[in-house]
Formats: sequence, C-alpha cells, structure tokens
Amino acid sequence: MIGGVGDMTDPDDVASGDVTANRIDDLAPTQAEIDAWAAREKARREAWLRGPTDEERAEFAREIRQRRLAETFDVGEQRIEEGVRQGLRVGRETQLALEGAMLMAYRWSRRTFGDLVRAGRTWEEETALPIRRRRIPIDEAPKTELPGRDQP
Repeated sequence: MIGGVGDMTDPDDVASGDVTANRIDDLAPTQAEIDAWAAREKARREAWLRGPTDEERAEFAREIRQRRLAETFDVGEQRIEEGVRQGLRVGRETQLALEGAMLMAYRWSRRTFGDLVRAGRTWEEETALPIRRRRIPIDEAPKTELPGRDQP
C-alpha cells in the first residue's frame, strides 16, 4: 500500500530510508518552477504598484454603476411591493367596514328607525326659530265676506 497504514508497518520501507526521500523529492518543485513562480510574483507585485490600467478602471466604474443601478431598482421594487401589500390590506379592511355597516343597517328594526325619526323631529322643534306673528289691531282687520251669510 502506498500512503496508507501499511507503509508504516512494511519492513521493506522502514529498512530503506531512500524510498521516503525519493517520494519527498518527487513532490518538491524544481528550481525552474521556483524561478518561474518568482518571476510571475514579481511581475504581479509591480503591476499592483503601478495601479489599474485604463481598461480596468473603466470596467470597475461600469460595475459600480451597474451595482448602484441594481440597488436603486431593488429599493424601487421594495417600495412597490410594500405599496401593493398596504393597498391590499386597506382594501380588505374597507370591504370589511362596508360589510359591517351593511349588517348594522340591516339589523336596524323599524322601531329603531322610528326612534331616529322622532329624535330628529324633537331636535328640529327644539332648535327651530319661533315663527314671528304680527299682531293686527281689530279696526284694521280685513273685512271679508263669508259665503252663504247674509249681511244686515
């Protein structure tokens, strides 16, 4: 077995130390790989120090604009959704209020309606201005002839 528990107990592997050394050497990078990595890393760091290119700046600005635009539309959509929810709730509550009013009007008896009419008449009588009557002296009374009576 390679790399398992059997390697630790295999008497051949324990006796020969170069097998383990060969395995480690096979995994280690070569000097050429190390030099290539160092050159890439040096170039990456120098590019970082120089800053972004014009194309990278333009791309970043475009991404920022798109992100802000998306956030703006998200806020607008949230407002619309909230308005719809409130509209539905208010509409439902209005419907319930109207249905309740209709039920109350339906349950009114004629006696209750009559009581309201009598209360309205009483209110009118109490708050109406008195009718002003003009006194007419007796000698100015209009002389009218009554039909069917003979005058002396």
